[in-house]
Amino acid sequence: MLWRRRAWRDRAIRWAERRLAERDIEVTGKPDQFHVRSWSTVIRLPTDRGAVFFKATWAPLRFEAGLTAAIAKWAPDDVGIPLAIDQRRGWLLLEDGGQRLREIIAKDRDVAHWHRILPRYAELQLAVVPHARQALQLGTPDRRAAALSTQYARLLRRSSLLRVGLKEGVTKADAKMLADLVPRVRTWTEDLRVVPDTIQHDDLHDGQVFVKDGRYRILDWGDACVSHPFLSMSVVERSVAYTLGLKPGSREIARLRDIYLEPFTAFASAAKLRAIYPIAIRLGWISRALSWAALVRHLSTTEKRRERGDVPRSLRRFLDPTSA
Repeated sequence: MLWRRRAWRDRAIRWAERRLAERDIEVTGKPDQFHVRSWSTVIRLPTDRGAVFFKATWAPLRFEAGLTAAIAKWAPDDVGIPLAIDQRRGWLLLEDGGQRLREIIAKDRDVAHWHRILPRYAELQLAVVPHARQALQLGTPDRRAAALSTQYARLLRRSSLLRVGLKEGVTKADAKMLADLVPRVRTWTEDLRVVPDTIQHDDLHDGQVFVKDGRYRILDWGDACVSHPFLSMSVVERSVAYTLGLKPGSREIARLRDIYLEPFTAFASAAKLRAIYPIAIRLGWISRALSWAALVRHLSTTEKRRERGDVPRSLRRFLDPTSA
């Protein structure tokens, strides 16, 4: 694996040290490469101004560095603070975002964190609306209405990913239902046009949110796409329900929905937004399936075996958002 090679690691650390030196920041200790996955690695560097984090992504996700820097200009209070990027190589150097929300919420079990995060995330999405085309130019995947429905139809033709009738795959009945829904998906994507397309994180959960000095910042934009904003809530709802032991459709989950939707009432009534919201929740799982499909094709044989259930699982959730 590239990330494990000493020559690559030394080169990355030297780049980070030079970029920090340009800001009069000195590395004061041994770098810690604490995160290594096929698609990315993260190295923590102790400095005289606190920890900073170097992140590298593989080729399919190299847009993340440029996108993160761009969002930091469009919505600077709600994302990680970039110190430097190398857009060509997909390298990103970030200030310490603080403590991960996952560890905080594991202790206090307080859903109110999401009451504060979701309005800010919605405002971030609204701030990016005028810049959606620029986000696409940076390499962010296009999952706007026409693209999403087309990519869904194409995905269903990739039998190796659906694993029809196989372990961790979709059933034959599921496969038929998925195919029968192709025309409906086209209609549904058009129904969502009430709200404009923008950035959509696509994997927003408590492991991607960090808290420092009372401020929440959303990191890890490597799964992001330009699409309907509400698609983000598929993962949010499921993650919050799982973490806090809430039932899908419960009063607490409905309140999260309403809190998130309120900033979008600039485009339609709350009633209209609530009406299209369930469609977005379902289509969000198509987006997750597409994200996994884009990754799996680049994995080794062993890694493909480990991740083989991810695309089918997302498609089953599209068929039934309450499924496992």
